[in-house]
Amino acid sequence: MSAKRASWGSVCVSLARMILKTRKLRRRMLMQLLVVLLLLVLIGAWPLAAWLEQNLGYFMLWWGLSGLYGVMVILLALYDMLAVIREERDKL
Repeated sequence: MSAKRASWGSVCVSLARMILKTRKLRRRMLMQLLVVLLLLVLIGAWPLAAWLEQNLGYFMLWWGLSGLYGVMVILLALYDMLAVIREERDKL
């Protein structure tokens, strides 16, 4: 018999659910994502600044993706805030 293998999609979804349900994992992930965001801004503002200034397409791509990543981090922080409020309300 052959064992049924999990697809990448189902693995990613189950991993995301595990992270989102646990406050400790959620906070750890949020901190790691925030550090990566700060590194992206730092790299784009200092070492890559001259290279990004030369080409408008690369400039727009770099900062557009960095901005999108930042919005995702903010959404995760909002989710964390709402989850903490719900957890504390359920304790009462």
